[in-house]
Amino acid sequence: MINEILPIVLVVCLVVLTIVLVVVAINLIGVLVKAKNILNKADVAVDKANLVIDSTQEKIVGILNPFHSLSAFVTNFTAGLKVAEGFMSFVNKDKNKDAVKDKEDIEDEDEDKLDEKNRK
Repeated sequence: MINEILPIVLVVCLVVLTIVLVVVAINLIGVLVKAKNILNKADVAVDKANLVIDSTQEKIVGILNPFHSLSAFVTNFTAGLKVAEGFMSFVNKDKNKDAVKDKEDIEDEDEDKLDEKNRK
């Protein structure tokens, strides 16, 4: 009697386990398909976000370009002013030397006049 029941129990268990595994495999395939759909939607959303970011970045660059140009203009203008200031100081340096020489000559003449008065 046990010899007759054991093969029947084993066959029933094997059939039940097979059915359970088939159901689990079908559910697993369904989950993987849903995951694939979700990932595809996420990929589309990321692509759209990248397009928005790129267009926004282009607009920002377009807005900032005049400010960069203005900054370059101001920088070059200040550099030009420094060059002009250096040139003017160079030109005035020669004039200052002439003015100092003239002043020294006048002082020398004044001293000579004082010496002549002191001698008299």
